[in-house]
Amino acid sequence: MTHANASVNERVNRSRERRRRAGLKRVEVFIPVDQADKLKAYAAQLREGSESEAVREARMLIAKAYRQYRAKCLDNIDIDPETAGLADAAVVAAALMHRGNSEAYILGRMLSRLAK
Repeated sequence: MTHANASVNERVNRSRERRRRAGLKRVEVFIPVDQADKLKAYAAQLREGSESEAVREARMLIAKAYRQYRAKCLDNIDIDPETAGLADAAVVAAALMHRGNSEAYILGRMLSRLAK
């Protein structure tokens, strides 16, 4: 296998692993051609529900981070846990991982996994 093929395979495997960690599963189904758009729309709704679950969990973890580490790690980061998104979770995760103790690091890793 060439180096280019190896890196492509690695990227594909990392992508599949991220999806698995996010609770997603690839499914192949056979349906009538004229129903494909309906199925795609339904699948998109299902994915949005999954992302909403990740956002909800990230918001809970961000609120916890602010309760426990506001003064030590998050003193210069102003993110509202009630409206935070996954990009905000990545910012909080980085701060916790770089500025906090081992418990803050663990919380940061949990947020980081959600943000990917």
